[in-house]
Amino acid sequence: MFNNIKTLFSKSDPSHTLEFEDEEIVPIAAAMVLLEVAWADHILQPEEIDLIESALIQLYGFDQIQAERVLKQAESEHKQSTGLHKFTRTLNEQLDIEEKVTLLTHLWRMNNLESASFHYEEHMIRKIADLLHLRHSEFIRAKLAAKQYQQP
Repeated sequence: MFNNIKTLFSKSDPSHTLEFEDEEIVPIAAAMVLLEVAWADHILQPEEIDLIESALIQLYGFDQIQAERVLKQAESEHKQSTGLHKFTRTLNEQLDIEEKVTLLTHLWRMNNLESASFHYEEHMIRKIADLLHLRHSEFIRAKLAAKQYQQP
């Protein structure tokens, strides 16, 4: 019986790993956090979908079809997901500070789509920034950078 328990705890927990092609792991993780901010108000607007696709194109050099495919995979994963930790862990392992700040800028752009800042979205952005181990100064830098973008 002790061996059974030992075996159980020694197995890797599959819920803490992403199972996609290597080149898709980071874009899907990024799409997941973008979706999480878009979904913070429990309404996914077409403008938010467009902004996520635009972010994937800018961040990873995708064409429209690739961005749509990654977003579709992220949406499927989002429906089954119980949290952000496995996605932010992937981003922490793969991105440097500047790449994280750039991603955070896109999260702030999502927040800026609405005429008034939505407090649920801002709370989610703060949570993601913390999970990405970003300093408050980097959080503010991303917020200010997002204001520089022209609204579509």
